[in-house]
Amino acid sequence: MKQIRAIVFVLLVGCCSFFVTYRLSHTPQASEPQASSQTSDQQCDATLWQYVYHPARLEVLGDPCISVTGSVEEIRKEADGDLHILFHLDQQFESLLNEKNILKQYGDLILEPICQGTVRQADATEPCSGYNGPYFEPQIGQRYLVSGTYVHDIDHGWNELHPVTSMQPIQ
Repeated sequence: MKQIRAIVFVLLVGCCSFFVTYRLSHTPQASEPQASSQTSDQQCDATLWQYVYHPARLEVLGDPCISVTGSVEEIRKEADGDLHILFHLDQQFESLLNEKNILKQYGDLILEPICQGTVRQADATEPCSGYNGPYFEPQIGQRYLVSGTYVHDIDHGWNELHPVTSMQPIQ
């Protein structure tokens, strides 16, 4: 019986290792161009950047504006007033993820609608002080077409849409 458990354990670990290795080897790094995303400068509002605190921590990747589809998995209210949304991308957009998205954000892209709630972080108070929209009320499980600036968060290492310009529910 112990031998069977050992064999099952080794097979399980092997399968998990293979999956992680495969997934990471087929994920582009942050600096690679992204061909699968829709670009649409008309759908992004560049003036939102004036409300982003410490914008130098965000490196714009590729096109300044992209649109993606997927579904909301989790929503957190951050101290800087932003929402931190785990967004499960539709398959055609998975190339936007990097290793940190996979390992630290459950394989999701981060969406950061800015200045959506009470600001409890001192250095984010001033940037959000004059903000008057857009505001979003995303629902967990809902599918959306989302437009925003595709960035690499240098501090955390993952990729995001930050700031988010629009979130339109879709079927």
